Amino acid sequence: MRRMASVVFCMRTPSRHPYIVTALGKTVYKSVQSCAIMKHIARMTRSILLKKHYYENVWENMLAHARVQHAQRTRYILARTLVFPLMLAAAIHGWDVGSSAELMLSGFLLLLFGVLVARHRRLERRRRFTKAYLNVAADYLARFSGDWKMSPVDGAGYRKEKRPPDQDLHIFGAASLYQYLCAARTQAGRDRLARSLTATPWNLERTRQRQAAVAELLAHPLLCLELEARGAGLPDGHDTRALAEELARPLGGSLRLISGIGAVLASACILSLLWACFWNGPWQLPTALFMLNLTLALAFYPRTLRTLAPLGHMARELRLYGRIFRALERAPLHGAAFSAILAPLFDPIRATRAQSRLTRLAECAAMRRNFVFFVLANGFLLWDFHCMAYFSYWRTRVGAAAAGWLKVWAEMEVLLSLARIGHTREVYAFPQFLDGMPPQLTAEGATPLLLSEEAATPNDAHLAAGTLVITGSNMSGKTTYMRVLGSNAVLAYAGAPVCARSFALTPMAVYTSIQISDDLAGGISTFYAELLRIKKMIAYSRRGRPMLILIDEIFRGTNSADRIVGAREAIRRLTLPHAITIVTTHDFELCDLGREGVPVANAHFEEHYEGDKILFDFKMREGRCRTTNAQYLLRMAGIMDD
Repeated sequence: MRRMASVVFCMRTPSRHPYIVTALGKTVYKSVQSCAIMKHIARMTRSILLKKHYYENVWENMLAHARVQHAQRTRYILARTLVFPLMLAAAIHGWDVGSSAELMLSGFLLLLFGVLVARHRRLERRRRFTKAYLNVAADYLARFSGDWKMSPVDGAGYRKEKRPPDQDLHIFGAASLYQYLCAARTQAGRDRLARSLTATPWNLERTRQRQAAVAELLAHPLLCLELEARGAGLPDGHDTRALAEELARPLGGSLRLISGIGAVLASACILSLLWACFWNGPWQLPTALFMLNLTLALAFYPRTLRTLAPLGHMARELRLYGRIFRALERAPLHGAAFSAILAPLFDPIRATRAQSRLTRLAECAAMRRNFVFFVLANGFLLWDFHCMAYFSYWRTRVGAAAAGWLKVWAEMEVLLSLARIGHTREVYAFPQFLDGMPPQLTAEGATPLLLSEEAATPNDAHLAAGTLVITGSNMSGKTTYMRVLGSNAVLAYAGAPVCARSFALTPMAVYTSIQISDDLAGGISTFYAELLRIKKMIAYSRRGRPMLILIDEIFRGTNSADRIVGAREAIRRLTLPHAITIVTTHDFELCDLGREGVPVANAHFEEHYEGDKILFDFKMREGRCRTTNAQYLLRMAGIMDD
């Protein structure tokens, strides 16, 4: 097991360095302290580590804890296997010989067996949580190894053909922003995350609230791991809307009348029984009331079965959510953003308290399955009537609030997803939104999220209204540069940190024309498809709203003469005082538009050669490109002779 160094005690994880492994002190929430492995981590001393090493340590220590739990489980199974037959043997032999000592021993062994069963069940719950925790830690480590691209949750179903940025910026689909970020287990959380990843800023107030919430989460990486592990216990893609609708739907019928009848007859039966037992009352009366109650319970049995049937699965689901809500209640999240987000868990009724009441009701309803209990409980107390009445009361008073609880968790899943950038990237920053016109975009050390930090080359950007024409050789980094700016803008609008040392921009709609394909069924060529996209850009530009326009290899689907003429005109129309336009091209003629009075700046990417190898540094430079590598690549491929 990897050792930690640098022994300095710390009471709170610094916000600037949330991945400093600390003793955590008072900031470690009680739920984490309940786990022995988390206690071990809490005793760790402060040491500045790479985030990858941090999660490796967490995974290794939790794996050691899983081995301890497995050994405990084995011991519990052996103990139960030994105690139960001994209890039976003592009870049978004591009954045969009339030994009170052996009967007392059997009673003690029965009690011991019950304790072992209860502790074994509690251990199994902890083992399931530990397994989920390991899976979550492994999921974080996959962000460093690149294995996150194997996740089946890639959001491909959210990609729309009418939204080019979805594909151009790799927002949805395989190896996408959504696939990298998604920590949501519920369908509502996944839907909400997908709506957040938009190329159009729609609610800056909510974006700033999410930024504040994500920043607070980044100061508590262990809390994030625990919450994700709690959520992992839910069914994959769990439909919380169906659960909320079921809970909010009131039960039909006159359940108040049924409750009143149940209370009167149950009280009469018990009082008559007491009268007969202690005051020599007639036994016929409690017997008659017993039979009457049992007859009513049997007559209403089909209705009781229909009414209480949803209680079983709802109680199981709410029990899982109850553990999540308890973790949120104990979490050290006290900022204004989280106060607003978590408010439905406390008002109008405390979520954990209501959930525990429903769980107890579900346990009471489940006892009806025992035939002896069914007869006695309904004969004396009309048990079924009381269960139906209380279930109706619970749904009437609490059911509507459950939708708010589930929305809280859906929002938490979004925040946990957005926080993954800060958890897994050494360099990140929360973007700033600039007011006023003309639009601006500045970035220092910006990199793409979908590449590892080791492989990515940071670039800067200082853009204002106008057009930037980027030239350069094939594979030099032109398209990647555009995607870096566009994808970081999408992350900024979602409320997530971005992959840069600093990032500031005017909120503006992102329009793209990067990955273009023809449509054989629709009779649309590649060139015409690009024309349609640029037509939409021009149409939106007439609204006068800020725009970030990204066009890769403009009009590459037509001949060079028409391409240059068309590109000149398109750039003129898209060079606007409220738009930042970036165009990549191999046509050096477009670099001269600045001489014609169009506010165009030039930038380029370069390559260099070492022997028979072509090398790129992927750094953007000012001015137009002076080299090309097409002929060199053709010769390397054996298509062109030297």
